[in-house]
Amino acid sequence: MSHSARSDASEPPDRTEVFDAAVIGAGVVGAAIARTLGRFAGSFAVIESAHDVGTAASARNSGVIHAGINCLPGTLRARFCMEGRALLQRWCDELNVPYSICGKLVVARSPNEIAGLERLRDHGEANGVPALRIISGAEVEKLQPGIECVAALHVPTSGIVSPYALTIAMAEDAAVNGVRFFLGYEATTIDPVEDGFEIGTTRGPIRARYLINSAGIHAGRVARMVDPGAPDVHPCAGEYLVLDRQVGERISMSVYPAPAVDNASLGVHITPTTEGNVLLGPSSEYVSDPETVRCTRATTDRLLEEARVMWPELPAHLVIGAYAGVRSKLTAPDVGGFSDFVFRQTPEHPGAIHLLGIESPGLTAAPAIARHVVEAMLMPEARLARRPAAERQTRPWPTRFDDLSETEKVRLVSEDPDYGDIVCRCEGVTKRELLRAIDNPLGVRTLSGIKFRSRASMGRCSGGYCLPRIVEILQEERGWAPDDFTLRGPESPAFAGRLLEDDHVGSRS
Repeated sequence: MSHSARSDASEPPDRTEVFDAAVIGAGVVGAAIARTLGRFAGSFAVIESAHDVGTAASARNSGVIHAGINCLPGTLRARFCMEGRALLQRWCDELNVPYSICGKLVVARSPNEIAGLERLRDHGEANGVPALRIISGAEVEKLQPGIECVAALHVPTSGIVSPYALTIAMAEDAAVNGVRFFLGYEATTIDPVEDGFEIGTTRGPIRARYLINSAGIHAGRVARMVDPGAPDVHPCAGEYLVLDRQVGERISMSVYPAPAVDNASLGVHITPTTEGNVLLGPSSEYVSDPETVRCTRATTDRLLEEARVMWPELPAHLVIGAYAGVRSKLTAPDVGGFSDFVFRQTPEHPGAIHLLGIESPGLTAAPAIARHVVEAMLMPEARLARRPAAERQTRPWPTRFDDLSETEKVRLVSEDPDYGDIVCRCEGVTKRELLRAIDNPLGVRTLSGIKFRSRASMGRCSGGYCLPRIVEILQEERGWAPDDFTLRGPESPAFAGRLLEDDHVGSRS
């Protein structure tokens, strides 16, 4: 592989180096912890088995900023949801991450479902959620035309955020503040040693005085490497459908069904995105494979059927994609529903902090969880000192060229012609944005990394137009060879082989 396509940020550490703290897992919670650690003096590592951050559940969810109505009052889920949503908005403002407080409707299709709305309202009010109202079907039609119901709970403080942009932005902000990311390093063992822990990985050992296990669906397995009594974490898959951006003109807020009596899940909902698409989902199915990302026709049909109950005129012909994510549940398949978050330490190894069962509203709660783990759990032991504000940097998420004013676009093109070269027509991504995506501080050099940092290939053609241009540009501008192109890392090459061994060999006559 050429030097240009290597991930230098993931070079192995010196074997004598001991980090002050190591985080296992670079999902949205791990990235939030990393950003928080970057505000303190010390040496910190993030260990992630994937070749980018936020590739699992953190990028494969609804992207909802929860208001706090779905959390049982008095639980950690409720506490960190309420604390997290305020912090999340502040962090998004600091990092320029797109979000919108667009509101939410939880709809009752029949009078006997109104009791479920009242239960959610009571939970929300107990948690401090403001301005909750149960409104009539006629009021719903004014707020969100096309939704059919007899009543709904209006939650004006609910919102949406780009989950992958949030995770990447927090991680890259941590990286420019000195946090080291070891991508493509799978944690396989944890051994307590005199000065902390030695974490065995697929690319060599990493040592740290303190350990934070934020491995998501793998957190239970990782915890049991050093804590045999840690509970199991059960994988639960959820599939989503993506509707074309033109549908976003019809849906202005999230629409959820009234909860089931057992509150086993939040149900299939309709959710706008910050990019203009609309999501339908998720399904909910316990699975044996925590890495599954399969999508099925049967589930697609079921998602459409359940969403049509709320939105009869749903334009199914405008479905342009599907994806699946796996949630981390502490409740077993025969129990279902939601359990509380678990922050586990043991007297035998108090320097190891395990975060277990961080499912919804984990994205909303992530900044508050990070603050609690670092400031309330780690600092008293590690005695970390805050870095002066003058020594800290903020790396903002770049504003998309397509979202700029025409005046600003003209100015940028006049200064840099690469802004005038549109690589991805569906999403309006320019050559300059493509190159900026590949020159990221985490050293991620994958097509998936480009996609999530620029949105190239996220449109209705799914890369049919732009992928050849991306390959051409990276060959010409960065000297990439065919073997350098991978989807998510070395185990997923973009090209299966060569038709011709040498460029000078012509076709047969």
